[in-house]
Amino acid sequence: MTSRLYPATPVPQARAAAGPRTASPRFVHLVGSLPSGLDSDLHTRMRWVLDHTTGARLSAVPCDVDPRWIVDFLMSRAQVPALEMVRSGECESYADMPVYRVRRGHRLTVEDVELGRLAEVSPAVASWRELGAGFGPLPPVQVSVPSPLDLALFTLGASARALRYFPVFERMISAEVAAITHRHGPDEVALQLESPAVLYALHRVPEPARPVIAHLLAFQLARVIVSAPSSTRWTLHLCHGDLGHVSLFGPEDLAPAVLVINALAARLRAFGRRMPAVHIPMAHGDQPPLVDVTSYAPLRGLVRGIDVIAGCVDERQPELSAKALSLAEATLGQRVAGVAAACGHGRRTPAEAVQNLELAAQIAGS
Repeated sequence: MTSRLYPATPVPQARAAAGPRTASPRFVHLVGSLPSGLDSDLHTRMRWVLDHTTGARLSAVPCDVDPRWIVDFLMSRAQVPALEMVRSGECESYADMPVYRVRRGHRLTVEDVELGRLAEVSPAVASWRELGAGFGPLPPVQVSVPSPLDLALFTLGASARALRYFPVFERMISAEVAAITHRHGPDEVALQLESPAVLYALHRVPEPARPVIAHLLAFQLARVIVSAPSSTRWTLHLCHGDLGHVSLFGPEDLAPAVLVINALAARLRAFGRRMPAVHIPMAHGDQPPLVDVTSYAPLRGLVRGIDVIAGCVDERQPELSAKALSLAEATLGQRVAGVAAACGHGRRTPAEAVQNLELAAQIAGS
């Protein structure tokens, strides 16, 4: 049976050059984690996504069973012999995170920090295939991939330790990306590279230093993207953090996002790769979408041809969500490719997530 409700939607990639283009309907992008409280069965969770996005174009179908999967990773590092905990934490807030260091006499290896994403992705693809047999062609399964810099910082805390062991995390992420893309092609999976550290770092440094830091941050993102075959579908999820539905920081405008996106586009051009669609958060934590015209002014400097996913959908603020989308598009001078919440739905109840998805579908079609 072919469904008209869930058409396969390729993740857009930036065009090689700017120029007139025909506006296409905006899609709805689910940033990643699904709400807690859903059945843990993969088939049921994917069906939940499809049932609550009726009529909307989807960029991909997320599959993360546990909205706290990064938290679980951090907590489980206590069982790794090469690591010792220097600060305990229950991950209830960013001030309550466990921090580790490499134990004296040990060498940190890729196996010590592996995520094991392939073992989770393959069952998700199998469930996706089963659903597709009934619904018709579906957009690909979305696989969340943390930036190695983010994972190093989350695990090791101190910047000096994180940078020292960053190559280990980078090799691990690149190996897992290679394994996933070797087994599953671009029609089956779309990878989403996620990084709250990028915008947080740019927020923390003095404004004159931001362009240099943006290029350094973009370089490490580009290395992950080019570690996969050129046919791989990617999106980039920039984030302000959302642990406990509270952000790491509150942005004043979109200038840091524009800086790093432009820098990444330049890096990928040097590698001969396309720029992925980029999710730009336009709200943060429990705060409503930005609706100050000046906050969106930096979008005028965004490299042309980049597909933007507007992270402006807040189910508690439907009017502000629509206004944020309008401001973003007016400043860009074109429609955005898609709309989304500012972060995943893992901090929402199922009922709140449904409201968010319904609003996303509504404003995507406006």
